[in-house]
Amino acid sequence: MFEFSKKGPMADTQLTYQTTVGTGSSVTGNFTHRGNMLLSGHLVGDIHQDDAAPDAANGFTAVIGKTGFLEGDIHSAHAIIIGRINGSVLAKGRVEVYPGAVVCGDITYTQINVHPDAKVNGNLKCLLPDTLNIAATTTEVDDLASNVVLMTKAEGA
Repeated sequence: MFEFSKKGPMADTQLTYQTTVGTGSSVTGNFTHRGNMLLSGHLVGDIHQDDAAPDAANGFTAVIGKTGFLEGDIHSAHAIIIGRINGSVLAKGRVEVYPGAVVCGDITYTQINVHPDAKVNGNLKCLLPDTLNIAATTTEVDDLASNVVLMTKAEGA
């Protein structure tokens, strides 16, 4: 989906953005985006994808650029983190955390790629259904018990 080179992540240049908060800009308040968005400045508030948008079915991507700093949560179909976030990420799709990125908060995802030298200080939670019910059932425990053979010390040994 995204390419990575030794020069740095290419993801922020491969997407077309309908919304951009530029370097040096500062915004306070919750932010709702239609289409892909790039945060290169400072945002204090949450980022939400506009699910009512006509083309929202495919999902939009929220990108925190290299100079971007978010103090809040991301609620978007996909997220790419290259900068810093003090908050959680809730993505129904893919999350990419690139080298040098810092996430201080939980990440909820369906697919995730955390590159080397990226920092995530929080919990990771996968939304895939097969990861939700991993606990052993009582029949599995009973099957294990029937496979146990008790060892006893032999007489005269």
